[in-house]
Order: sequence, then C-alpha cells, then structure tokens
Amino acid sequence: MLCRQIIRSFNETDSVFACENPLQWAQYLSFLNPMYVSVLPTQLGKLLPQVKALAMILKASKETVVYTGAGISASVVGQAAKSGCNKVGLHHNAKAVNPTYTHRALALLHDHGLIQSWQQQNHDGLPQKAGYPQHKLNEIHGSWYDPGNPVVKYNGSLHSLAYQWMVEDAKTADVALVIGTTLSGLNADRVVTDTCERSLRGDALGAVCINLQQTQHDDKMTLRMFGKSDKILQVLLRELDIDDSGIFAAAGTSDARWRDLPSAVLVPYDKDGKRVQNPQKRMWLDLSNRAQVRLSPGYNIQGALQPGMMHIGAAKATKSRTGTTLPPAPGHGYVVQRSEEVCAFKLSIEGTRFTLGLWWLHAAMHGTVPRIPIVNLRPRFEQVREDASQRKQ
Repeated sequence: MLCRQIIRSFNETDSVFACENPLQWAQYLSFLNPMYVSVLPTQLGKLLPQVKALAMILKASKETVVYTGAGISASVVGQAAKSGCNKVGLHHNAKAVNPTYTHRALALLHDHGLIQSWQQQNHDGLPQKAGYPQHKLNEIHGSWYDPGNPVVKYNGSLHSLAYQWMVEDAKTADVALVIGTTLSGLNADRVVTDTCERSLRGDALGAVCINLQQTQHDDKMTLRMFGKSDKILQVLLRELDIDDSGIFAAAGTSDARWRDLPSAVLVPYDKDGKRVQNPQKRMWLDLSNRAQVRLSPGYNIQGALQPGMMHIGAAKATKSRTGTTLPPAPGHGYVVQRSEEVCAFKLSIEGTRFTLGLWWLHAAMHGTVPRIPIVNLRPRFEQVREDASQRKQ
C-alpha cells in the first residue's frame, strides 16, 4: 500500500519526493514487493516518478549488479533464435556493430560509481565497446572476444572463474538491475532471484527489472518497469544529473581508448598469463600481425562444448564437424591481423578462428584482470638496468 501511495503522490504532484533517509525508503520498497510500472512508448511523461524511485535505490545501494540479456543488443546485433517477429537472426556481421544507448548509459553509471559489477549473458562485446571495463564485466555464458572463455553451449559448463564470480554477486548484491532478459531459468538467474529473496529478510534492496516482456519473477521485483531500456535510462541519467551528450557524440563508434592502443605493450603478468604484483620485469604482450601466441592455462574450451574447438586441450583425438579426426592440440597459434572494424585481433589457434577484444590490451597494461587469455608462445621480458648500489662488486 505504501508503494502505491508514493507512486500516486509522484504522479499527482510531479515533485521530488522528500525523504530524509533514502536508504530507509529504499528498504521500504524492498519489503513491499512488488511495485509495477507499465510505461508505453506514448506515455513517457509518466516515467519520471518511477525513475526517481530507481535513482534513489541506486544511490542507496552499495553493491549494484547489472544482469542483462539479449534484449539490450537485439536492435543492433539481432537475435540468434528466429521467431515470428525475427526472420533474419543475427546481423550478417554482428562483430562489427556498435553499442546501443543502453550499453553506453550503463558504462556511464559505472563511471559515476553507481554500478559495481555486470553479469552479462550476451557474447557481443558491446559493453566493452561502450567503455565498460573488462575487469568489472563477467561474461557468464562466454564471449566472442575471449578465446579462453568461448560461448558455452546450453549443455556445456560455465568457466570456473565466471561461475565463482556469479555466485559471489548473487550472495552480496544490494540491488540487481535486470535489463533485457526473460529470466527463463538459467543458472545465472540466481543473481536476481537470490537478491530478491535476501531483500525479504532485509539483507538487500532487491531487484529492479526493465523489460518489454513479462518474466516469471515479476512478482518478486522491488520495482518493475515495462518499457525500452534506451528511453528509461536516458531519463534516469538526467534525473541523476549525469551528462549523456558524449553518448550521442560517440554513436557509431567504439571507445577511443581501445582504438588508440599499440599492438605490443608491457604487462605485469607471467609467462602463463597470471597477474604478478610489483613485478621486477614486465612481460611483452606482442599481438602484432603473425606474432606467435598460445592460450593461457585455465581456458574453458572443453567446458564450452563448441564442436569446432574440441581438439584444443583434449585428452584424446576428436572428430571435426566434417568427420575428420583431429589429434589433441595444446592451443598454439598466431595473430592473423588487427581489425579496427570489429575492435579485435583476429587469431588462428590450432586451425580455429578466434577474436580477442582490443580492450584486453588496456586491461593487461593496467593489470586489472587476474588472468589474460593469450600470451606469446615465447614471451620476452623488459630489460631492467641494475642499480649500481645493489651490485656485489
């Protein structure tokens, strides 16, 4: 009842809700599930009261986890599953498309400290192209841009590190911000359902869902908004006084930080791609054309169950899609070329094509990820001059 009264007061007065303790108010919302809000494209004027509520929830949260599905990318990438509405499937060159407003808005929310983690069901690399940092993004179902974590088939196994990250977020999130997913029962949906359950005990603020379609968990949401995420997030940024002019200026491009990087950089990692704290010598990560590379240990190719890759890391010979017997392979290969069009390095690993997002270079340079998926086959390390005061003679 209190939720309905708050929303009614918003609609009637169009004024900012006066609350001395936003955290306490957000906790009220989490206990009084659900608060339904239906926003049709022709009714965006009714959106402001609910966006004010969302803004207060995000400000009160100390740990907001975003959980996204195909809906935030469908307008540019398409969808793999054809249906009555989708006759085309994926875009003919899906790796070359650019981020939507939603991707860029979520990156801005992270930059302003309002998003702490992103559980991404999609494989398309659009969050990173929008400027969202790799070390804050868990590509739970695999990625087109991470050779160590290829797209996982429905009967496959999640990467162990991705799974642990997802479970930890499900335990600790104050708010799960759900966008563009039907919550159809995948393992990773626990990020949302567990947060909702904890909100009933007062241990979280609950989940906020922005979606065009209904989900089976709508009745558990603290705030449920039916509408297009691009429109809703545009109003949210303005409510939070976050300048979104850069989003429109960057339309049709990927983040400049990735495009301006050289192809060979010094990184604080060892020969197996594991991060080293305060290394005496940094390693060269050389991804120039024809540079020889290998997959770092710990990759999830066997767990992903992609048929064209199963010889990599296999214990015995496997059959290719064409029936050819392939011997086990260790995961060696080379850089084919750097492609600005798809914002990635194109690789050939044991005869199989992979791509590595340019943003991995930025992450590796700054040591923000615990492991990097690719290292050179015979890595070189920087030459460090010896301090004269430390010499024996």
